[in-house]
Amino acid sequence: MESLIETFHLDVKLLIAQLVNFLIVLGILWYFALKPLTKIMNERSDKIEKSLKEAKEIEEKLAQTDEEREKILNKTKKEAGEILEQTRNDAETHKQEMARRTKEEVERLVVQGKEQLAREKDKMVEEAKGEVGDLVVEATKKVLGSALTKEVDKKVVEETIANISESDTNLRE
Repeated sequence: MESLIETFHLDVKLLIAQLVNFLIVLGILWYFALKPLTKIMNERSDKIEKSLKEAKEIEEKLAQTDEEREKILNKTKKEAGEILEQTRNDAETHKQEMARRTKEEVERLVVQGKEQLAREKDKMVEEAKGEVGDLVVEATKKVLGSALTKEVDKKVVEETIANISESDTNLRE
């Protein structure tokens, strides 16, 4: 070892002093620089891990919220579809009810019209019978040349009305 020291011209005292100085500087650096720096680095690592963990939790909550939103949306769409279908059914029912009422009203009006026509026809037939009776009496007077007695007039009118009534009954059938 001595040959090494002489070859490289090393001073052992100086080397020991430098080693001691190095250790002192290393201790000071460790205490004032590396230890606080390590502490800061550890705190920062913990903070980053905590942030990552919170981000993961937020992401999970966001996914869960998205799922709930989709469920609510689907439920709302389903309810809207049911309401729309119910409205369509109600409208169809209302339409059918209105058609039924209209049909009943038309039928009622047709029946009333037929009844009124029948009454008017009967009235006209009665009037026509009276006029025909008068015409028969007048025609008979002209043919016979003189006025018949009231009894004969009445008999002729009744026979004519009976014949007209039979004809009218046959026409109705």
